[in-house]
Amino acid sequence: MKRSTKLLPFFVASLMAIGLLSRLAPLFSPERLLRQFPTEDGYLMLTIARNIGLGRGMSIADGTIATNGTQPLFTLIQAIGFWLVGGDKTGGVVIALILQIGFSLAAAGLLFLLANAVLNGRENAREMAALTTGLWYANAIVVPHSMNCLETGLYSLMVLLSVYVWYQHERQPPITQLDIGFALKLGALLGLTFWSRNDAVFLVAAITGWHTLLGLIFSAYRAELPRRFGESVMMGLTSLAVVSPWLAYNKINFGSIVPISGTAQSASASFGNNVLELPSKLFEYASIVLAIPSVLERVPWVVIVTSLAIIAYLILLGFAGARLMRPQERLAFYVVGTYGVFLIFYYGFLFGAPHFVSRYLFPLSPFFALFTVAILGGGYQAWLAGGWGQRLLPYGGLALLMLILLLNFRIYKLGTTHEHFQVINWVEENVETSTWVGAIQTGTLGFFHDRTINLDGKVNPQALAAKLERQIPTYVVEATFDDQGGQIEYLVDWVGIAGWLELEPIKSHFELIVKDEKKNLAVLKRHTR
Repeated sequence: MKRSTKLLPFFVASLMAIGLLSRLAPLFSPERLLRQFPTEDGYLMLTIARNIGLGRGMSIADGTIATNGTQPLFTLIQAIGFWLVGGDKTGGVVIALILQIGFSLAAAGLLFLLANAVLNGRENAREMAALTTGLWYANAIVVPHSMNCLETGLYSLMVLLSVYVWYQHERQPPITQLDIGFALKLGALLGLTFWSRNDAVFLVAAITGWHTLLGLIFSAYRAELPRRFGESVMMGLTSLAVVSPWLAYNKINFGSIVPISGTAQSASASFGNNVLELPSKLFEYASIVLAIPSVLERVPWVVIVTSLAIIAYLILLGFAGARLMRPQERLAFYVVGTYGVFLIFYYGFLFGAPHFVSRYLFPLSPFFALFTVAILGGGYQAWLAGGWGQRLLPYGGLALLMLILLLNFRIYKLGTTHEHFQVINWVEENVETSTWVGAIQTGTLGFFHDRTINLDGKVNPQALAAKLERQIPTYVVEATFDDQGGQIEYLVDWVGIAGWLELEPIKSHFELIVKDEKKNLAVLKRHTR
């Protein structure tokens, strides 16, 4: 065991270095800076943030269309960055990327503290906590999700912080007197977590629910039930009070407490819409280091193998929870497991946008890493005790480092490409900045061409209403967007938008001028007034 103890710090330090350098590298490469990490939806949030920073409010389309199609906390933080640089687009993106690097480091620190607290009492608890942190931080699935210019990185940080604060309180000596300060503090923190992303309602339910259930179900906590119930109520009400301005803003201005982005993405969803996405995504997070190519995720044999692997993992986790976990470890398992079930069921069975399932489940990734290392920790230590384990450890660690390094290098190598920059390039070369352009996917295009009209309804309430009424073609042709009666002059998007030429009244008012399968680009131009 001495050799493993000596090698582990170097192994973890190497993992942390890989994770940090992978996040930093695009900042020093102009051709990657705007392409590698900001996603299509990331640019939607950046657009809204920039408009706030310029004094245009939460809006899109050159500040002309009010929206709530975003998660507010990181949007407001990014808005401060754009305000500091006077709305400069590149400068704002740089600040957003730097902020996300900070969030990821803070999340790694919190994961270490939480893992060390949960595993406290085990032999080598700190070593397992450090290994958990390093493997998670360098994970080639985690790196891009934590840097996508969306709420993902901040939200995972807030989830970790909320769980850690609750767990630290649970480790204190038993008390029967109501702890008002704790309840208010955690309630406010849960409210801010909701401001980060609104599915934090599941975390609020998991923490407040188990805070009470521990006193109801387990005799060791029975005397604390009144105190626990009172604190749960206070936490829930405080979180509601903190988030109520956002809910009121949504309801008053947009008719629903749910942002229009959620309504748009779930509009065409059916029950079980994303269930086939779950096995590969959960397998990636449970394995910590393995990534499944997207083209294979729905291949039947891959679905079967990953499903069996996850079932086996859950059985092993359940066995560990019943037989091997210590009481304090089960406390974390109850809350995180319940939160995970809520997320998995909601996004797997009730929501749309299957291509976002990995991002939606991302907050579970640090807990998967913790459980995987904890489950395998005992066997790992027993194997190391033998001579073969000691001799093979350096080679296994080196192979794992090389795999993680290669997966992260692949992200960097592909960082000069972006699925939407061919659209940007065509618009910048052929369209005046004062001309209105419409597109289904307007995150990237809307950031670089201010006068862009969103047509999938994710950030455009008028388009969402038209979409729900199946009147998008009429909206494209008839809607005006400025005092001069400006209308959409071009439809520019992936090549599939060429099919819109078959829809009336678009067919009577637009003509197809570009259809490039190789570039995945199509352009329709208005030819009538």
